[in-house]
Amino acid sequence: MTVPASAPALHPTPAPRAVLRAQLRVVLLALRWPAAAAAGLLAVTTVMVVAEWARGRGGIDFNPELSIIPGVVGLLLPIGVWRGEDRFGDGLLWTLPVDRRAHALARVAAGWAWLLLALAVFQAWLLALVLLTGGNVLGDQVVQVLASGTTLAPMGAVEPSQLRTVRLPAEPALWLVPFTAATGAYAIGSAYALGVRHPVRWLVGPLLALLLVSAVGAAAGSRALALAPSGVLETLMYGTYGFDTLLTARSESLHTVARLPSGAVAPVWLALPDLGHWVAATLLWTGGGLAALWLAASRHGERRRA
Repeated sequence: MTVPASAPALHPTPAPRAVLRAQLRVVLLALRWPAAAAAGLLAVTTVMVVAEWARGRGGIDFNPELSIIPGVVGLLLPIGVWRGEDRFGDGLLWTLPVDRRAHALARVAAGWAWLLLALAVFQAWLLALVLLTGGNVLGDQVVQVLASGTTLAPMGAVEPSQLRTVRLPAEPALWLVPFTAATGAYAIGSAYALGVRHPVRWLVGPLLALLLVSAVGAAAGSRALALAPSGVLETLMYGTYGFDTLLTARSESLHTVARLPSGAVAPVWLALPDLGHWVAATLLWTGGGLAALWLAASRHGERRRA
């Protein structure tokens, strides 16, 4: 049988590896300007840190789990990954000869790969600064911990008798926190960007609903109902397995400053981070994010459009 000369040429469906390579290139192009801005910011920060060290400020310590930056970057990165894409219209997802759900997941995977590479560079930069300034990398730390059963007074005041000195051993496992935090946050952000047609509405709507519940409770004289929304947000963010545990293993929220009777300000830990809580929170938030991502990608599965 002779194929007419005017018939379109048929090409085999691209292999998943080829699709992923193409998406790596596309996402890299989409993120080139944010990456350039981040590189410039690191250069400026390097100059400032080295200048402070040269003035005798002392070295900085290598505690990557104390920073929420990787998690925040992971949460916001999907905006750049999907920038300019018509996710729910007749855009790229509907024209390529690839299963649309697989195509969407390949794009998410490409963004995640570049995210991990950027984090590796960031951690290497931070470690280089620590070594240059003579900071603490693996050594134990002596910290002040608030005694069990006590709380900080208003304005962060604390009595010396309420503090106990604890030697905090090095936990190299916590060096993984930036990578797990960014991964979990990226999965959640990607599910939101890929699965929600009107992201602003879904962001503002629940917040307005919580404010309404609080207002109704206050008007009805119900303290429990009025405080319920803030309690829900507090648990989600700073509970034992809250979002803060994913981002920093609770190191950020448990680490604060207290004012001594002498007027001096000292760093204080409300409690010490628990590796078990961090592992559980990471599995909970990342697993939930991946499940939501699969459902979001499934919205773009193969279907004929009217």
